[in-house]
Amino acid sequence: MTISRRILTAGAALLPLTTQAQTSGQTGAPAPIDTAIRSSLNELKPRGFPREPVEMTVVYPAGGGMDITGRLLQRLFERATGDHATVNNRTGGAGLVGHTWIATQAPGDGHAVGLVSNLIFSDAARSGGRWSWTDIDHIAHVNAEPLNLVVNAEGPFKSASLRDVLDAVKARPGTIRVANLPGGYYEYLIEQLEAASGARFLRVPFQGGAPGITALLGNNVDLAFGFFAEVRSHLAADRLKAIAVTGRQRTLFLPDAPTVNSVVGREDVNWGVSRWVALPKAVPADRKAWLAAAYRAAVALPEADQEFRSLGAMPDPALDTPEKLRAAVERMAQEERNFLATRAPR
Repeated sequence: MTISRRILTAGAALLPLTTQAQTSGQTGAPAPIDTAIRSSLNELKPRGFPREPVEMTVVYPAGGGMDITGRLLQRLFERATGDHATVNNRTGGAGLVGHTWIATQAPGDGHAVGLVSNLIFSDAARSGGRWSWTDIDHIAHVNAEPLNLVVNAEGPFKSASLRDVLDAVKARPGTIRVANLPGGYYEYLIEQLEAASGARFLRVPFQGGAPGITALLGNNVDLAFGFFAEVRSHLAADRLKAIAVTGRQRTLFLPDAPTVNSVVGREDVNWGVSRWVALPKAVPADRKAWLAAAYRAAVALPEADQEFRSLGAMPDPALDTPEKLRAAVERMAQEERNFLATRAPR
């Protein structure tokens, strides 16, 4: 399978994905840091901060799309600021443990931030009122991308299309295994596929996308959903085959894969991920302002464009302030609420 690295164009209602960024064409060693950028960050920087590495919490296991993005962002942050950063995977409950820690336990001194996504809305609902996604501040957009639906290239559906898989679900209800992250848009996507097939999958729960992909590679599930960074190498090695993508348009990273909408005759199968940096509201305003500027500068580095393209996820340059990001987060939350209001009872 040929994997294109041109810009992603899959628009989706639930993620601000469209970007006008062009291929930078840069190769070799990273360009020197712009002295104006570093000078601007130094002017904003509070005295004596940070006094220790800034720890970024990733709420999903190592090796998945969030983890890969977090570790890239760590390097970019260090490059843009000259300060140290770390990544800590706080996993459990398919994201609930880490999101709960960010919202209720993370220290408010600015040394702890989280890489979160629109999955935080469903985790807030699952918290039973212990916390809300509005309890934290959302400061810097990172990137966004759709979900890719993949099967094992040597498994029972190696020659199948998405329609073939759905036909099998209808013919053999409760036997076709799908990897699931309970309580979020993986589950919502499964529900939409079930509505299209008229039957039920056998849902196999996982803590993150990467473990589900591993299970698919071992033929322990029949269908899985993954972000480009999670499936790229397996697609290139012909171990996996992409059979569809979410969103209203095809992605140029997987130009041969149709949209789920086009296969099932819907317009609302647009689940994907939008990722951003968030932190406790208690963080002092000056530290919060510097961290927001630092992460925006990190994402804007020339080498970041090339790295993000290799992951199949792109920043949205329109979300260039915390205020614009917060408005986008509210829109995504409202769109999910609208979906849940019309969701069929289970």
